Amino acid sequence: MKTKSVLWVLVICLLLVLFSFLALTFEMSNAFSILKAAVFDYDSSNQNHVIILSRLARILVAILVGASLALSGFIMQLQYQNDLADPSLMGVSDGSALVIVISMIFMPQSTMIERMIFSVLGSFFAYLIITSFYRLAFMNQSKLSLPLIGIVISMLLNSVTTFLVSYYNLAQSVSAWYNSRLYRVSFEDVIYFLPILLVLIILLIIFRRQMDVYAYGESLTIALGMNRKNWYRFFSLIVVILTGVSVAVVGRIAFVGLIVPHMVKLVIGKRYSTAVFFIPLVGALIVLVSDYLSRYVNYPFETPVGVVVALMGVPVFLYLIRRGAGSQ
Repeated sequence: MKTKSVLWVLVICLLLVLFSFLALTFEMSNAFSILKAAVFDYDSSNQNHVIILSRLARILVAILVGASLALSGFIMQLQYQNDLADPSLMGVSDGSALVIVISMIFMPQSTMIERMIFSVLGSFFAYLIITSFYRLAFMNQSKLSLPLIGIVISMLLNSVTTFLVSYYNLAQSVSAWYNSRLYRVSFEDVIYFLPILLVLIILLIIFRRQMDVYAYGESLTIALGMNRKNWYRFFSLIVVILTGVSVAVVGRIAFVGLIVPHMVKLVIGKRYSTAVFFIPLVGALIVLVSDYLSRYVNYPFETPVGVVVALMGVPVFLYLIRRGAGSQ
């Protein structure tokens, strides 16, 4: 099993390198010599230098966002023991978007770090609403009630966001960000994003054994001496931060947190302490590949990466519903 896991990690890393290379050299000859010159002798008046560094930032952000969203969905599915749990499906991403739009109205000059903070607060707000509704009214119902609650709350938050955008005439400035703005990212986004993701991944790896125990269910984990409430709060904090930061940087990308955990489980099984090593890599690969393919869907124009991910995610979502994943 260990050898098999190492081989899968190597395959995923090779695919990440391959698609990073393809994205970096897209319609450009001598990309690596240009990249070397741009790094060591950057000239802002040189169009090739600007383009190559922009592409490098885009690749890194795609990897970071994919890893973050995949981990968010993975943790939510662990928390609720529900295969249909996902931040974008359940309205957590929409809570972030709503608060960011409010910040655009009242603080239009806010910096990226301020936008990240607002976005995390929005994620927390939406997560709190979903959890409260679920515990108060639907906890003992079918597990399909959880994603249904999330969908309703997502629609509500999205409607409020759309109203504010229309009322304050922000459609043009919001659409470029909200529809997965990978083509507009910069190294500033990487600098803010990378440390947050690395710290949270390290924490999850350190506490990966507790994830396996948490998955046993409430009665057994309490019998084993685990303080389930504290771990629930810890996992919720990770989901809120990862989702909020991702939405602040690139907008809303759906289905990554839904499909990636299931892809990993099909290959290596349902052991959370093992899957946590694969989830960020596969999530990064999915978004990176989707971003690369988005350049060809409507060539020479670019399609938002969220659209390409959704083309893969919707069939998986329908398959999971048909399989009865939410009731398992």
